[in-house]
Amino acid sequence: MRWFRRRRESAAPPMRPFDESQLVSPMPTTLDHALDEGIMIAEYAARMTVKNRIVVDAIRTESGFDAERYLPVAADALRELADESDAAGARIAEEREFAVALDGQGAHIHDYRAVDDLNLRRRERVAEELARALRRQADDEEALRGLVETSRDDAWHEIGSAIEASLDAFAGVEGLKADYEREKPERLNLLIRRDLARLAEERSGY
Repeated sequence: MRWFRRRRESAAPPMRPFDESQLVSPMPTTLDHALDEGIMIAEYAARMTVKNRIVVDAIRTESGFDAERYLPVAADALRELADESDAAGARIAEEREFAVALDGQGAHIHDYRAVDDLNLRRRERVAEELARALRRQADDEEALRGLVETSRDDAWHEIGSAIEASLDAFAGVEGLKADYEREKPERLNLLIRRDLARLAEERSGY
């Protein structure tokens, strides 16, 4: 038994010490890629803003959906995001101006130094380009209509999911009661007054 154990142990290859130089350095993100990601995130944020407005209006008012009504909402959401991107670019420019005078390595990820100049320049340019791209979309009626239509689909899905969840609850334990059919109209009214009103209240806070 000892002979077999010694043989297995001796067959194990020796572990080499960790060599950091062998690690493959990740390729830097290109400006186009970073800009595409920024646009995608901003469009999603704008879509959520429009969707929440549609949800609130659909529940609290009796007017039908009209895309024209939400075009200004979509445009305002995009312009607000563009302003935020401009502010981010200005803040990065200030950080870069201060960082280029500092040598050495930073103590944490936000402690920028001269070695971070190229990265900060890239981030500043992405913020500026993103702001311009969002303002172009805000002035593009076709892009706004696409944003509104997608937001409407999201809104109807959210409202429908809330209704389905409430009806499933009603059809569970409540459905076994003898007076379920007689009380169904009141339960549906409760769904509208309570559950959908709660949904509208949650979405109006965005």
